[in-house]
Amino acid sequence: METVQSSKRIMAFLLDILLVFFLASLVTSIHFINPYYKKYEESFEKYSEVTNNYLEEKISEKEFLKLNYVNYYNVSRFSVPYNIAIVVILILYFAAFQKFNNGQTMGKQIMKIKVVNNDDDKDVSFLKYLLRSLPIYYISIGSIIPLLLNSLILLFVKGKIYYIVSTCINYAFVILGLITLVVMLSRKDKRGLHDLMAGTKVIEIK
Repeated sequence: METVQSSKRIMAFLLDILLVFFLASLVTSIHFINPYYKKYEESFEKYSEVTNNYLEEKISEKEFLKLNYVNYYNVSRFSVPYNIAIVVILILYFAAFQKFNNGQTMGKQIMKIKVVNNDDDKDVSFLKYLLRSLPIYYISIGSIIPLLLNSLILLFVKGKIYYIVSTCINYAFVILGLITLVVMLSRKDKRGLHDLMAGTKVIEIK
C-alpha cells in the first residue's frame, strides 16, 4: 500500500470539515438544544453591520473598535452551544466514526484513502484516532482546543480584553495548524504532526 498524496489528504479534510460544520449548524438551530440561537443571530448581525459601516467609512476606527469589542464578545458568548456541538461532533466523527468505519471518514472514502498504524499497516485504536484528531484541526475555525479555550475565558474576561485574548489564541493555533501542514507537505512519507504523535499514516486503497 502506498502513502497517499498530500492533495488527496487536504481534499478529504476539507470535505470532512464542511460536513462537520453543516451538522453542527443543523443541530444548534434546534431551540431545545440551543436556546441562544436567535440571540446569536442578532449579535452576529450587529457585528456584521458595524464591520460594514467601518468598511464603508460611515464610522471612525475608534468607534468601530469600541463597538466591535462588545459585539465580538456577545457573538462569542451566544455561540458557546455551537462550539460545544462542534467539539462533540469532531470527536464522534473523526475518532469514533472513523474507528468503526475501517479507518475512513466520508471525505477519506470519497478520496479512497484510510488511516493505518505506521509500523504494521493494521487498524488504529480509538485512543490513537482521538490523539491524531487534536493537532490537525487547528487549521479550521472549528478546531477543538481553541474553541474550548475561547469558551472557557468567557468566564473570566469580557469586552476588549476578551477580544485581544481570543484573537491571540486563534492566531496561535492557526500557526500550529500551518506548521502541521508544512510538515506533512515537506516529508517524503507525507505524515503530519498528528500522524507522528499518534504513530499513524494515511494510505491509498483500491
